[in-house]
Amino acid sequence: MPASGLGGSSGMVDPNTCGNYAASEAGARLKAFLMAVQDLEKQSQETVEVVKTSCKMMGNELGMTDADFPDGMQTNDICAKVWGAYRDNMKVAVKSKAAFKIKYKPAVCKVSVEATAEAAAKCEGKASADVGASCSGVCHGKCDGQCKGSGKAGTGGTAGGGECNGECSGTCHGSCEGHADVKASGQCKASAQAHASADMQCTEPEFSVTLDAKLVLDKSKAEQTVKAMMAGFPKLFSVKARLAPLQAAVETTVGTAKDLKDMGPKFVNSFKDQALCITGQVGAALNAATHIQANVSVSVEVSASASGEVGAGG
Repeated sequence: MPASGLGGSSGMVDPNTCGNYAASEAGARLKAFLMAVQDLEKQSQETVEVVKTSCKMMGNELGMTDADFPDGMQTNDICAKVWGAYRDNMKVAVKSKAAFKIKYKPAVCKVSVEATAEAAAKCEGKASADVGASCSGVCHGKCDGQCKGSGKAGTGGTAGGGECNGECSGTCHGSCEGHADVKASGQCKASAQAHASADMQCTEPEFSVTLDAKLVLDKSKAEQTVKAMMAGFPKLFSVKARLAPLQAAVETTVGTAKDLKDMGPKFVNSFKDQALCITGQVGAALNAATHIQANVSVSVEVSASASGEVGAGG
């Protein structure tokens, strides 16, 4: 395809479609951003598929069949139908929710603050220290600043920075239970946060349910409800734990895509021969970002419903 080709007009985000645009500093940032959009599309789609599968597995345990979920049925509609059946089941199965004796230990997900800083710095062509990575959540590691919570405060310098297991007011050197933030352009911040979300390390949730026989009205329905919980809730809890870094990346990406679109000719004309192609890619990125946001919103809503059912927050 020639450098001035219309590759960007296909509606798909493709960082490699507009010739040698990434040779410039602005082009390199844009390419990193388009790659982040692609990455987040994949992450958000995989996440919403886990949610959909979890809901269907719960439905199957409640006696629902494929006929209840016609082809093309959206994840939020599938899950809403399953929650309806789940609650109807519970009404006739037990006297109260107290019949379900639940043991639950949430999953914990952490992102590397340093890796996020390095990704942003590489994108900006700066040193890691210049992008000042911070942790929105719990910092596990050294804190250049005040540490609130179950840790000791640093003294402001790296040498005096204590081990922190709480909120860090300065740069966090270690892992972040929440999401990492960086001082960078929207394009590079989105790129760094997408990397962080993809590379996060998570523990698995621990979840078990037993029945209090004294509160059971219909044993078979109660056991069916327990099986439904066990089939769907653990994966939904895993999803919930993974959402903070993903949501942060998506928020940055949507905002940046809108900003690039709003800049219009002023931005794309700087790419001269590739301007038309870049225009198409900016439009595709905004469309993709909107779709990504919708997938993440559904995942947030359904995983929060699961947590609410067992009194696990959300």
